[in-house]
Amino acid sequence: MTLSCERQWQKRTYGPGIYINEATISDVLDISGETLPYLDRPYDIGIKLTLDIGRGFQPELTIGGNFRRDVDTNEVTGWGSAFTVAEALSRFGYNSELSADNTIPPDVLQSLVGKQFLRLSYVSGTKQNGKLRYSDWSQIATLDEGAESLAERFRRSLAKGYPRNYRPQVLDGSVTEPATPAEAF
Repeated sequence: MTLSCERQWQKRTYGPGIYINEATISDVLDISGETLPYLDRPYDIGIKLTLDIGRGFQPELTIGGNFRRDVDTNEVTGWGSAFTVAEALSRFGYNSELSADNTIPPDVLQSLVGKQFLRLSYVSGTKQNGKLRYSDWSQIATLDEGAESLAERFRRSLAKGYPRNYRPQVLDGSVTEPATPAEAF
């Protein structure tokens, strides 16, 4: 038997089609104000993390959302759906305020490189080629919090109806759904 010194990647399940693994941030990009292919409008605030997961490729994880705003003045009044950004920054050790223009300071972004955390992926359908499609949940956990803590938060979120694209029924192969052209890669 030949042993490899390369870090072994293990897939551990926390429910049907739910996987949690360690990741290390190898690069970070501020995507605030950018329109992404799967969005109708840009995120008010967001980060795109390039991840080292111990495999031959580096996936990206996007964490973003929109602030809660006053209907009349459009003034930011709270985190709104961008709470996932606030939670992630807190878990990465940043507990200060945003810049005056509600952006993440550049030095904070760069300080994220090298940080380790737990990432949850879940089955979200099938691709046109019949293979399973997986999505990343935009909430993370620290290594100290542990995978079961993240899995439990995901289960509570599922009970509330989120994420809406969790599709464990496709795992047995009897139910398929067509992928959109952007998902067919």
